[in-house]
Amino acid sequence: MGNQLKFNRFFVKYFEAIRTLVAVLIGFAISLIFIYFISDDPLKAISIYMFKPFDGIRRIGSMIEYMIPIMFCGLGMCMMMSVGQFNLIGDGVNFLAAAAVAYISTCLIPNCPPILFPIILIIAGAVIGGGFGVIPAYLQTKFKTNIVVVSLMANYILILGGVFMLLYWMRDPSKTYVGSYEIPDAARLTNLIPGTKVSTGIILAFLATAAVYWFLFRTKPGYQMRMIGKNAAFAKYSGINVVKFAILAQMIGGALAGMGGAIDILGKYDRFIWLASNGYGFDGMMIAVIAKGNPAYIPVAALFLAYIRIGADIVGQTTDVPLDFVLVVQSIIVMLVAAVSFMSGMRQKSVVKLANAEKAGAVK
Repeated sequence: MGNQLKFNRFFVKYFEAIRTLVAVLIGFAISLIFIYFISDDPLKAISIYMFKPFDGIRRIGSMIEYMIPIMFCGLGMCMMMSVGQFNLIGDGVNFLAAAAVAYISTCLIPNCPPILFPIILIIAGAVIGGGFGVIPAYLQTKFKTNIVVVSLMANYILILGGVFMLLYWMRDPSKTYVGSYEIPDAARLTNLIPGTKVSTGIILAFLATAAVYWFLFRTKPGYQMRMIGKNAAFAKYSGINVVKFAILAQMIGGALAGMGGAIDILGKYDRFIWLASNGYGFDGMMIAVIAKGNPAYIPVAALFLAYIRIGADIVGQTTDVPLDFVLVVQSIIVMLVAAVSFMSGMRQKSVVKLANAEKAGAVK
């Protein structure tokens, strides 16, 4: 009886974390089943998918490299979700910030001093991201537009704006491929792991995680934002300026996504070469949903997504399994995590058992 009560307490207390873990495990299991049925050599393909991402420093480095920008986009999404908004502009501002940083570093101030140079550029990325990130929120509060639709449409404008900058403002004519002028060494972030492109950006990503968590859960403005997200009407009647904090959250969220774009281009690339969206903003949205909007879980969610993405890349290159199968895995995980009713019956039964035990005097 005692062990059962302890289990019920544990299950109720950590229900969201357990539910998310189960969703992830189900998605991962389905991916293995998918490989088993479509591959001519399923055991080999499954082995590659599960273990090859950790085979060598280069592949581990690839996972860490991928984590950096999606962590920033995920943290930005956590800020936006804290006020109950689903602003999807992170993909566009991440792309445009990277393009703008490349343009500034190659064409406007190419001779800026080291150390100061990347700081200026990262701040520029944050300003660009915050400035554009606040537009869908402002339009919603001013003209009652749909923030999801506006932010999705704005992504196209921002991405095409970044491509325009590359093609007409900073394209290097000496190269046979489309790319910007080379980013100065003084502007680039320091490499941390030889043989990879892992930069000090990963340190900045973890610092940003700690800062966002502290802001949301240890400060008064963060508490007010979370109150708005839980019940905007109650927050308004409590004297909280709902419009002000909703716009502030979108601005900070956009700034984080813009920082991710700036840090990614300065840490991983020697020039800007993107001609289409890299999807980091939507990956950030995905890990924010998996993390249930809690910044503390963003690194874990980002590592998992990086793991299945790199594993899928390796499988797609070395076996007969199509690369796109990873989209199935991601979709299943997000649907299960977002489904409010998923495992809710088990939680309800545990709550009832605890209540009955308390009523009977079994719980002191």
